[in-house]
Amino acid sequence: MILTHEQLKAILSAGGGLVVEAPSMTVVQLRALCTAAAAGGGSLTIKDCSALSAALLVELAALAPGRVAFDLTG
Repeated sequence: MILTHEQLKAILSAGGGLVVEAPSMTVVQLRALCTAAAAGGGSLTIKDCSALSAALLVELAALAPGRVAFDLTG
């Protein structure tokens, strides 16, 4: 199933949880998803973060404290 960015934000805003892959999104999109998770109480897991800096991971986590997880295994 392919969902639009707006649909992903709506799911998070409604309290849902998602797993997304960092390479398939822009930094602006990742920020927006984190903000939606914070607003709706949803949870977001971001996979394949190897290209993202530690500073960016901290920034994304701060947008939705306790709502964003990073899968660093891959």
